[in-house]
Amino acid sequence: MEAGSQLGVRQISGFKDFYQSVNQTRVIAGRDLLSSTGFEMSKEGARRVFVVTDQVIRETGLVDRVVAGVEDGGLEVAGVFDDVPQDSSTDVCDRCGEEAKAAGADSFLAVGGGSVMDTAKIADSLFTHGGTAAESEGFYLMPRAGDSLAPLPIAPLVCIPTTCGTGSEVSMGAVVKDPERKVKLEIADFPLFPRLAILDPESTRTLPPRIAAATGMDAMTHAIEGYVSLECNPHQDGRSLVALRLIRDNLERAVQTPEDDDARGQMLIAASLAITISLGSTHSMSHPCGARFGVPHGVANAINLPHVIRFNAEGGSDIADRYRDINELFGLETGGSDAEAGDALATHVSSMVERLGLPSRLSEVGVPEVGIPLLVEGAMGDGLTLLNPREPTEQDYEELFRRAM
Repeated sequence: MEAGSQLGVRQISGFKDFYQSVNQTRVIAGRDLLSSTGFEMSKEGARRVFVVTDQVIRETGLVDRVVAGVEDGGLEVAGVFDDVPQDSSTDVCDRCGEEAKAAGADSFLAVGGGSVMDTAKIADSLFTHGGTAAESEGFYLMPRAGDSLAPLPIAPLVCIPTTCGTGSEVSMGAVVKDPERKVKLEIADFPLFPRLAILDPESTRTLPPRIAAATGMDAMTHAIEGYVSLECNPHQDGRSLVALRLIRDNLERAVQTPEDDDARGQMLIAASLAITISLGSTHSMSHPCGARFGVPHGVANAINLPHVIRFNAEGGSDIADRYRDINELFGLETGGSDAEAGDALATHVSSMVERLGLPSRLSEVGVPEVGIPLLVEGAMGDGLTLLNPREPTEQDYEELFRRAM
């Protein structure tokens, strides 16, 4: 097959023979919610809470306010694990689960960004069922009861996101690095849905503008990829389009005026709406960028997204028409050829990345051109490649990475 030929296009239009949409997380959103954390957690059966966070968040004083909210609700704080790095790993998850068990905890509370929340999810699973994080790769990782297909639950998990991008607070997935294999492990199963997500703009008040920009672009990537994914469906379509409207109206405000509670609150909601496990090649490209070269996930997505949009749009009208829907939302040109429709959106995304002050090339964030073969290998082996609306070959990925350099 010729690289990039239309034979690689996957059908995404028409009524689907089957799809499923699941949302098991209770979401509360609004101002001044941190003080009621304990009250809300008690509804989920928590009594002795193990807090998972990172040192940067803890130093802001936010964790202290959350802990006070836990205790005001009559619950105990069994311990605080604040050793989650920016790009968490399997050994950190193992250690977190062990410390929670030693502390006699019965529930988890994640206060942080995607790395913190994903660490808490996996640590909770290990705490409840044993094993190690490195053994947990893949979908449907939870133990089953006998011959039942129903997975066994984990201890109650509540998330307070401090960034507006990953959406991990309402998802069944977690991504962490395996430092030995130098890969990102994608782990997902229904019990990993947090019981509760608390969306309070107070939790993002100290978020640095650059991180707000990067995590916001992560949310935008989720919304766009979810809308054009091979597994797109009407439920996700609605969430993606509303998320994109909120991002359109609030992301730049949230970055440029951090004191704007309304913008930051709306971005928290956008991130929770945009999240989906039905993504595509932007994420497949970004995962090895992080695993191999330490590129922050949101930054990698911001760099790679425009190139994937152009690649996908050239795969046929079924795909390009979905980008036209997004163009209409952003007030962009919706006519022209399929390639022109994709280019209009890709150019808009690139301009947005520039206005947000983020890097636009992989070479700017320490990715060497000689690393492209490793990146291609990682992208081809990433499960999200299977959900991209246009099937990429190794040659396609090599060209995409070169364009992103």
